[in-house]
Amino acid sequence: MLIRNIKEFLKLTIDKKLISLDLGKKKIGIAISDSKHIITTPLTVVDKKELFKKLLKIIIEYSLGGILIGIPLNPSKKNSNSEQMVKDMTENINNFLVKNNYELPIFFWDESYTSLEAEELTEKFFKNTKKQKKQIDKFAAKIILDDFLRENKK
Repeated sequence: MLIRNIKEFLKLTIDKKLISLDLGKKKIGIAISDSKHIITTPLTVVDKKELFKKLLKIIIEYSLGGILIGIPLNPSKKNSNSEQMVKDMTENINNFLVKNNYELPIFFWDESYTSLEAEELTEKFFKNTKKQKKQIDKFAAKIILDDFLRENKK
């Protein structure tokens, strides 16, 4: 269920693990937090075609309590193509979860510049640019989750 109020999202996800999604045109980066919202870990990168199957597996395996989705906010207040793509994909994710009897709170969080941050961060881990590009999306998802948790500490 898409939550528009941050206080409601925080209330619904207290002491529950969260994942964040960095939705791209082809790949989706996924990161996860612990239930106390202290530690975040880059989890995986999945092909867009496999998202629903993989998402369901992660929800079950990690007993998730909520989903944070990075959205590229446009300063001019006009919907960009990327922003609309994220909203459409989020609606599809929500419909899929409801159809499979999972009603998890979903909340948007600004993802502006996270890919650039992730690129800088991963340069230290991966000397090979090809390997770095394969992993960058999950690190962008981690940065989204880190930003959200830092801004919303209890």
